[in-house]
This record gives sequence, structure tokens and C-alpha cells, in this order.
Amino acid sequence: MKQCGIVTEVNGDLAKVVMERHSSCGSCTACKMGREESKLEIEAINVAKAQKGQWVSVDMEHQDVLTAALIVYVIPLISLVLGIFIGNILVPDTLQYKDIAVAAIGFVLMALSFLVIKSKEGKIKASKKYQPVITAAFDERQEV
Repeated sequence: MKQCGIVTEVNGDLAKVVMERHSSCGSCTACKMGREESKLEIEAINVAKAQKGQWVSVDMEHQDVLTAALIVYVIPLISLVLGIFIGNILVPDTLQYKDIAVAAIGFVLMALSFLVIKSKEGKIKASKKYQPVITAAFDERQEV
């Protein structure tokens, strides 16, 4: 997946790049928590040695994007469903608020999955597998 953006800051082999939200984002705005900004700031590996103010081509493998989405969205969802299933087995039918207890178990398991993912974030960032890469730098905007 390639996109075009402009470098706003360079820190060693990393650069911050501001780019237009990709069409696959639609009007989701989830990564900005409801803001309706059309720009997105990312940190990318600066292989092209781009300088501040230059336009760049940023690339990330489709497989890595899908795997990252699986980790962030699907694993917690599976944890929620698994928690509800386990809750239905463990919580006695005689409990007055069984549904609330079952839902609580599901949400607790989902929260635990988020905590596990967050605890692995440092290791994932260190591997740089899921980090975008600046593959080319331009003095003016190019279509990629």
C-alpha cells in the first residue's frame, strides 16, 4: 500500500510524515477519536533519507497491514465472544443478573486482550515489521 505525504520532522532513521487519509479509511475517523480531520500523521522508517519539507512515497506491505488489523481488531473481538461463551458456562442460571455477569466476563477478557497487545507493543515496534517505510523522496508532490 503506497501513499504520498510530506515530512514534518526527521529523527535519525525515522521521520514523521503527514498524509491525506487513505480512501480505505472512509469517514471512520477512529484513529483520531471522532475528529473529522482529513490528515494523518505517521512515523516511518526513512530509508530514502528524506529531509523536512520533502514529499515522500510511503509504503507498507498489504500483508502487514492485514496482520496488524487482525491483531488490533479481531483478537479482542474473539476474546469478547470467548468471554461471553465462558461466562454462560460458569455463571449459574439461578443468578438474577446472569446476562450482566456474562457480559462483564466478556468485557474483562476483551480488556485483558488489549492489555496483552499493549504489553507486546514495544517488541512489535522494535521489530519494525509493521512500520511504514519511506521509499522515495521528491521536491514536489508526486502521484504514487
